[in-house]
Amino acid sequence: MYRFNLQVLLDYRKRIEEGLQIECSHIQQELETERQALLSCQQEKVRYEEELAEKESREVNLQESVLYRDYLRGMREKIEELKNRVATKKIELDNKQEELLVATKNRKVLEKVKEKHAKEFMDELEKRERRFIDEVSIRRYQRSL
Repeated sequence: MYRFNLQVLLDYRKRIEEGLQIECSHIQQELETERQALLSCQQEKVRYEEELAEKESREVNLQESVLYRDYLRGMREKIEELKNRVATKKIELDNKQEELLVATKNRKVLEKVKEKHAKEFMDELEKRERRFIDEVSIRRYQRSL
């Protein structure tokens, strides 16, 4: 029956697309993990800031206050680092999604070519079948005369 000459290329493009989908999924999971870490860190920072404000309103223990402020400074740095990692993951995800879009378009182009060739093949097959039937009918008619 019909055999698509570029089937190997189509299969290759499908595998590339599937690989990119898997990579996008992994990057999305990593991005979500980074976002959760950032949110957790921000919440912890707020909690310690509130705790420090409460302690300072009751009593002033200089050593404890310095420890809290040092810890909060470290938290702010960690939050900035996490924000940068989230931004980097977003960019990485956007790039990978763009690659996936291109791969999907490439696969769809080949699938349309395959469909077009299959339709042409079927049309030609039907045309030959009609000619054959017509020829058989003509011969029967000629024999009956």
